[in-house]
Amino acid sequence: MPIAIKPEHQDLAESVRALLNRVAPAEVLHEALETPISNPPPFWRAAADQGLHGLHLSESVGGQGYGMLELAVAVAEFGHGAVPGPFIPSVIASALIAAHDPESKLLAELASGETIAAAALESDLTGTQVDGTLTIRGECRCVPAGAQASLLVLPVSIENTVAWVVLDAAQLQIEEWKSVDPLRPVARIRADGAEVSTDRVLSAVPHSAGRAIITTLLSAEAVGIALWATETASEYAKIREQFGRPIGQFQAIKHKCAEMIATTERATAAVWDAARAIDEAAANDWGDASTHYQFAAAVAATLAPVAAQHCAQDCIQVHGGIGFTWEHDAHLYLRRAFGIAQFLGGESRWLRRVVELTIGGVRRDLHIDLDSVAHLRSGISDAVSAVAALPAAERQPALADSGLLAPHWPKPYGRGAGPAEQLLIDAELAKAGVVRPDLVIGWWAGPTILEAGTREQIDRFVPATLRGEIFWCQLFSEPEAGSDLAALRTKAVRVEGGWKLNGQKVWTSAAHKADWGVCLARTDPDAPKHKGITYFLVDMRLPGIMIRPLREITG
Repeated sequence: MPIAIKPEHQDLAESVRALLNRVAPAEVLHEALETPISNPPPFWRAAADQGLHGLHLSESVGGQGYGMLELAVAVAEFGHGAVPGPFIPSVIASALIAAHDPESKLLAELASGETIAAAALESDLTGTQVDGTLTIRGECRCVPAGAQASLLVLPVSIENTVAWVVLDAAQLQIEEWKSVDPLRPVARIRADGAEVSTDRVLSAVPHSAGRAIITTLLSAEAVGIALWATETASEYAKIREQFGRPIGQFQAIKHKCAEMIATTERATAAVWDAARAIDEAAANDWGDASTHYQFAAAVAATLAPVAAQHCAQDCIQVHGGIGFTWEHDAHLYLRRAFGIAQFLGGESRWLRRVVELTIGGVRRDLHIDLDSVAHLRSGISDAVSAVAALPAAERQPALADSGLLAPHWPKPYGRGAGPAEQLLIDAELAKAGVVRPDLVIGWWAGPTILEAGTREQIDRFVPATLRGEIFWCQLFSEPEAGSDLAALRTKAVRVEGGWKLNGQKVWTSAAHKADWGVCLARTDPDAPKHKGITYFLVDMRLPGIMIRPLREITG
């Protein structure tokens, strides 16, 4: 899942990716490794012509008038392309300036791409203010694309506060350092009495707000890296063969790719929320929602850079030897991921910030836009109220009959509800204090029967499961067939009137109180390991079934 969820955001992401595939393909990245890329890079004008430099800036300064969320969508696509050059540092800097004054004269040249900017998260710069002039001394050790920028936004300690200050590169001593990411090198910047007028101080932007903007946008770039690595590893696992099979069929590779997907999804969701939180806080002049955006940004900075590193490393691992070559793209993404992590200061720093805010009572309440199903609210509310009015013992049958118990199941057993309607139902149930009973194994026994069962089986088992008249257990794992269920030994032999099952199952939760069990048994011993297995519905009260408890370490 990318950051882009709404159709208009998906269109934006697709257009940015199409542009970057055309003007900054992998060949451009590898050429930049051998020959330093020009400043500005060759694709700079194309990005400006598409309005990307000013995506988040006011239309009055030549921007597109969107917000942090839209900018995060675009930045993630630049991360997906490991695009070289100063685009992301420049839009971070312009976002900081725009947060102070959306009409700033500096923004027009940034929106058009005529000026390149950069920003730093930390510095040892200090400022002394006298008669409207701020004199700055000190250094800033890590500024991505600092040597390419003509305008820099840096944090400066002024008396007892830290403010964001805009400086011209000509006022500073800038030294480009060798970086782990040669496609976007960092610079050390020194100020020795640089003087700026106080109107270059972004006084309307709290220090915490600037940090949140920087960390969120770099986290957006990180999820683009993680997504590229996940997609690339998964595609390779489908075509690379060993022992006559695609390597993606082997559990070690399959699980690694699955973990990459989960890691990327978590990070993407966090960045999406952080961008939304910043937009909300900016609309409120960084007021009541301040701790919320700080919390959301810290969560994103905890998850996304690590996701980029781990997924890039795992992508190399899935590719094996080819992944370790200079010619492959994977190391470019790993380098960019390391560069982001180096700049942000590591996950423990941001995790501590999350903990501090949490201990302080900050919570991030998420609200999903349910306008698309608002017309259903009245009917759902009436149905829920009718259930709530019943005694507790009568609620499950009523929930089942109304389709509210399993709304995602098809009618007439559920409501055929999509995700938004399901969330609306959950909200109405919570508001009415109605707790949905847990069907446990029934949650997947029911859909399996609906999908593969006969009409007689569906009529017999599905309504009864929903109404709480049948409780299920799962008979899958065996003493020597846990994760590898294809190694199961339980056999099923056809006999007069049905089947005879012989074998042993283990770790069967609630077997002692289950009415029926879903059981996997081998019906064709001559078939390949992963075939010849049949799914049975077993009456747990039948003679011949022995149930013995397993005593856990808790006693």
